Amino acid sequence: MSEMVERVARALSGWLHGSPSWESCFPMARAAIEAMREPTEAMVWAGRADHLTVDGEEWSKPIWQAMIDAALED
Repeated sequence: MSEMVERVARALSGWLHGSPSWESCFPMARAAIEAMREPTEAMVWAGRADHLTVDGEEWSKPIWQAMIDAALED
């Protein structure tokens, strides 16, 4: 199991009524992450490196964070 699937499963278990164990939320967590595999237009635009200032740092982390922020704003 990936760390991210576990994080999402734990978050889901906290929001579901009856507080199920996070392990029982694993399939929902995986489905939620898979649903985000294809980015929206807003996410693609947010991930464009030409409008981000990332001097001397790896671009992948801030780009992904910008894409997730855009997804949360939808």
